[in-house]
Amino acid sequence: MSPHFVLPALQHLDAGASVVLMWVERAAGGLKELAAVGVFRRCLASRVFPWPHLSAYQSEHTYLGGLLVDGDAVGPVVEAIRGFLARPGCVWKGLELPKVDTTGKLAEAVRQVAQQHRLPAQLLGPQERSMLTVAGCGEDLLRETLGKKLNEINRCMRRLAEQGEVRWHCLRKDIPEASVEDFLRLEHLGWKGESGTSMRSTKAGEDFFRDMVARFDRDGRALFTELRVDGRAVASTCNFVSGSMGFAFKVGWDPELRKLGPGMLNEVEFIRQVRTHCPDLAAFDSGASADSFINRLWPDRRSLGLLLMPSSRMASCALTATRRLRDSRQARRPKPEIDAIIQQVEA
Repeated sequence: MSPHFVLPALQHLDAGASVVLMWVERAAGGLKELAAVGVFRRCLASRVFPWPHLSAYQSEHTYLGGLLVDGDAVGPVVEAIRGFLARPGCVWKGLELPKVDTTGKLAEAVRQVAQQHRLPAQLLGPQERSMLTVAGCGEDLLRETLGKKLNEINRCMRRLAEQGEVRWHCLRKDIPEASVEDFLRLEHLGWKGESGTSMRSTKAGEDFFRDMVARFDRDGRALFTELRVDGRAVASTCNFVSGSMGFAFKVGWDPELRKLGPGMLNEVEFIRQVRTHCPDLAAFDSGASADSFINRLWPDRRSLGLLLMPSSRMASCALTATRRLRDSRQARRPKPEIDAIIQQVEA
């Protein structure tokens, strides 16, 4: 949860939203230093947490949740937040943390702290997210993941080259305004523009995107890839960097060239060349849904889920009861094959 993302989101996408800003400090040489920051929405209740609680802020373009926390202080930070929520008179009875890495430091700290206080945390709906390990990238990975399909993709690249000089670019510092504009144009040309979900579909969306890219770029943490034909961008991706991790955000490509798959060509070239352009990064998070084409290209996986941490005995009991009720309903739900038989008999 980078401030370069959260602040533009609150300003442009959720203007006027009421949020709770929580920060945790620690003593350092007689002084206090910032150890963590969290941005939360107030929730009276939800289907999974039927008690007033705080839910980590999520915008419509948030693909990974959690807190902004010093990696060396995750455990103490979680304990401090639990203590704050458990104090007498606090109206919030726990935390809801969507889209958290289920094997990461934050999830592990939440589980440990909750267990220590005998208020077990709950993990709901874990889903796999495709990842790309930079060290494993190259031609061998492409042949392993794509097989004979790679020959067809290479033929598409040669056919594209018949239309002009093809160049691939990886931009990591001082992103040109022209590249930002090309990305917005390409993303809006496709189905996202038609469905009104592209960044350019609304002024708020475009303002958010430009503001966010500018903030990341000032820190050298914006990363664009482009496939160009005679200098004209036909595919583009926008990514961001945090520590040793890259995070894919959005993609765009020219639908007039859909038969040649410029978006796929751009992604394949990225796998070929990422070790050269991003030797400082360990891996990339795709941010992709389960049905995305990128899942075939990026072979590694991690699990994301919704983490619930109660801070009171009553909230813990409510969570347990809610989960048991949900599990009971799930167990009684007819299987799809039985549904089909019932419908056939009724017909």
